[in-house]
Amino acid sequence: MTPSLSLTLVVCLCTLWATLRAEPRAAAGRAVSGTLVLATLVPVTSILDDLAVFATLSTIVIACVIALVRHPASAPRVSPWGSILFAFFLAWLIARIVGEFTPRATLLQVGMLVSVAALAMVVPRLTTHDLPVIANVFLVLVLVHSAYAVLEQTGTVGAFWELREKSLETIDDRQNVLAGWLTGRSQSTFGHPIPFAVFACVALLVLLHTALQTRRWRDSGGILVCVAALILSGTRSAIVALLAALAAYMLANVRWRRLLPLLALSGVLAIAALVVDLPRLLALDERFESSVSFIHRNLVLNSWNALWARDDATRWFGSGAGATQELFRSGVVRGASSLVFFDNAYISLFALSGLVAVILFCAVLGWSLRGGALAIAVATFIAVMGGSFDEQVWHLPLVLLAFGSLLPRPFGTIRRSRPRDVQSDDTDRLAATTEIA
Repeated sequence: MTPSLSLTLVVCLCTLWATLRAEPRAAAGRAVSGTLVLATLVPVTSILDDLAVFATLSTIVIACVIALVRHPASAPRVSPWGSILFAFFLAWLIARIVGEFTPRATLLQVGMLVSVAALAMVVPRLTTHDLPVIANVFLVLVLVHSAYAVLEQTGTVGAFWELREKSLETIDDRQNVLAGWLTGRSQSTFGHPIPFAVFACVALLVLLHTALQTRRWRDSGGILVCVAALILSGTRSAIVALLAALAAYMLANVRWRRLLPLLALSGVLAIAALVVDLPRLLALDERFESSVSFIHRNLVLNSWNALWARDDATRWFGSGAGATQELFRSGVVRGASSLVFFDNAYISLFALSGLVAVILFCAVLGWSLRGGALAIAVATFIAVMGGSFDEQVWHLPLVLLAFGSLLPRPFGTIRRSRPRDVQSDDTDRLAATTEIA
């Protein structure tokens, strides 16, 4: 038994134990926390260890079922429509997967989607009491993964898992264009640098929200670690998506009387970006436009018209999840060199699962508008990131999509409570008034 498998089984047992032993009202938070740990530890579609994969997926489903069963009957009623919408989106993806792959690959992908569906039933049951716990989980995870990423840079550790794509096991083969002085792009246990960057950015949003809500200094420090993790991953598209998410978070929290200061701040930041030449600093200048990744993604994006020109049935229902190579081979979807992947969630969904899948995906993202500033920020990040990443074929981005889009509004909204000493004065004043009366 490998160390990575041993650690996975230990985390699985701890997740089940924590969900079972928690107070009923805290069971949902424990199940979500355990799912986040497992989703970052085990990249289910990238590794060869089937036991670790299916142990992870089974644990997530069982923990979520336990959380649902233990949810107190006296708790406020939760609207099921967001979870139903998310489940319908996943069911549509499953329908386009069945019959397209080998039994093992089909079981893997269906199991991945079922585990996310189970999580989608639990997330709406989170409460404000769960926020510090989940923020602590994000903080610990980003610290651990960043430490591992630094050890990758020094050559102290190698790939945590045996990967299907052998070229991803060596950091020297992954050039870091954000920081050329680094050995390469770190990926920690995520199986690829991009999911590592996705997690770091969502962790940053959660820690930012928690820092504003609770004013805990360690959350502010965690934000700096998230930035470091993002640089270690070397993912330019994640920086663009993060900036959009931060703007959405700011707008979702702004009040009308603060709109003018916000516009002034935006102007200052825009001028600062011009002064430091931000595009060049982020390697988004002419070097990016001439890169293979940009050329490939641009060609894939320009394939929309060819995909739209297909017959009505294929346009709405797609060519099936296993049709990627055929679409590239036939020229319906064009790419650079010999690359046979989409790197675009919207084009991928449209090509393989049809316009229905794209509409459902956008509806799930739109549902986040009901969840407060944090939900809007996470959904904005995933929406923008989808322009350069096949999010629906990776477990972690789907887990983060379920977490972000289905957050209950109290969890994702900043509560501007008065200081504790003011509340105490009010309590004393009320007691004195009662005594006089």
